[in-house]
Amino acid sequence: MPVKNHKNTEQTVSALSPATQPSWRFGGLTAAELLPLLQQYLIAQQAEANWQLVWLNNDGRSVIGLLPKVSWSVYGCAENTPDSNEQAALYQVRKTCRDAVHNDITVTYRSYNDWQDELISYSQTYDANNENPEPVSDLNEKPSYHHGLIGFISYDIAAHELSPAAHIELATQPCAILGHYDIYLTPSDKENGWRLNTLGLNTASEATDATLSALISYLDTLEHQLSSRNKPSHDNKPPLAPLILNERWHKNDYQRAFAKTQEYLQQGDCYQINLTQAWHGCLAHNDNHNSSKLIDYLPALHRNTKAPFAGYLQISHLDREGHANKGESDFELLSCSPELFFTFTKETNTGKHHIRTKPIKGTMPRGLNTVQDNAYKQQLIDSEKDRAENVMIVDLLRNDLGKYAKIGSVKVPQLFAIETFSNVHHMVSTITAELKADTHPLAVLFGSLPAGSITGTPKKRAVEIISELETAPRGAYCGTMGYMNFDGSGQWNVLIRTLQATNSLNGDRQVSLWAGGGITVASDCDAEYQECLDKVGNLLSVLADNSASK
Repeated sequence: MPVKNHKNTEQTVSALSPATQPSWRFGGLTAAELLPLLQQYLIAQQAEANWQLVWLNNDGRSVIGLLPKVSWSVYGCAENTPDSNEQAALYQVRKTCRDAVHNDITVTYRSYNDWQDELISYSQTYDANNENPEPVSDLNEKPSYHHGLIGFISYDIAAHELSPAAHIELATQPCAILGHYDIYLTPSDKENGWRLNTLGLNTASEATDATLSALISYLDTLEHQLSSRNKPSHDNKPPLAPLILNERWHKNDYQRAFAKTQEYLQQGDCYQINLTQAWHGCLAHNDNHNSSKLIDYLPALHRNTKAPFAGYLQISHLDREGHANKGESDFELLSCSPELFFTFTKETNTGKHHIRTKPIKGTMPRGLNTVQDNAYKQQLIDSEKDRAENVMIVDLLRNDLGKYAKIGSVKVPQLFAIETFSNVHHMVSTITAELKADTHPLAVLFGSLPAGSITGTPKKRAVEIISELETAPRGAYCGTMGYMNFDGSGQWNVLIRTLQATNSLNGDRQVSLWAGGGITVASDCDAEYQECLDKVGNLLSVLADNSASK
């Protein structure tokens, strides 16, 4: 990170202990309201820095990663690459290491398993040197980020690895991004406040002191600007242009795909197949002839959904010298996910790792009034079809976890519970297990992707059929986003209700949104099509509303 000269701040930079950690209110903004302003401000201060901002709502325990110490960006690559072999598919792995003068970038071609092994080894090294572990003593306690990796892994790369012979297409965007965030913000004890955390940072070096000094100066200035506003989230901010997303499939296209899905189910290829469809659009250009950003729609989307496992991530292309491309975001990921994939916890006394997963399978819309809403909820409770779909995925996940769990520890403490969100009711079950002593949680995460709730069962055949019928890569959608602390605790979502933005060849910022559902022999085509609309209708409405920024 190139560092400019700044006046000394009152905070002690070289030793950010809990008692002296600087904190700010930022005008009392929520994380979703703060993030667009924070990103815009930091890029304006140092456009050449590798500001790889990431936010996880984390079921109410937010974290905002600012500047990763090390980050890995993984891309698909052509078969004729250096060191290619016939044993495993290779991916381009761009590893960026933060430096006070420039970003050190190395590019290698590695297999999925080799990259996974590197991450596990990296995590174990930091865990061994961690003097301030924060394991939980109550396995029902919500975990929080305290030092580790944050990022996402796409559906495409996981499905490709699950069935290499199927040649599942990879989207022309990052297949995965993970960053070691040793500089991050978390909610402080002060009302609506944010605290800067630098746990594990090597504060002995002058370069590190300069980096932190510059960052604290930036945040001090932003705090002053926001606190002096009467309406910090809206003043001097033009309304957002409507973002219109159009369906890729018309209803007759969905009907053809549904009919083919039924053929595979009747033939016995699968018991359940998750069929999805996409909506596409382009971000508008602003007065400076630059495209708007997906992050600008984050505040309105989160106000509408209040999704427990929401998140945002962006990454910009870095040139050979490690400089970002003038602040333009090459890839943005914005998730309004209600679904938990995995929660990993670590016992304080024993060091044992436990895992919890809560698959969603079964959906009904919210009603227009209390009577109708309760009727829809009861209809979901009584639905034998939804119960059958749900239990299929429960069995699949029990099988997935059985490979990594201590014998006899896989349990289903809750089956067919109903959880209510802003636009739908969902049927949710809970599976728990204790991991084997020699199993690293990252191995469980990688080995269990893609999630069963968004593929089907059997999973391998389901992803092959999905690739054939959907005819386009899902990208990050239906992958996972979250964090893994170096001690093996962490939390990951399923990337549903998720938008992706990428640069097209003509310079437009293309946006995609997907929705789908599990199809069984008992499914009705019209009902499944409507379920897709129920799941993303509120998101489409918020994006299309030109007053979304208000």
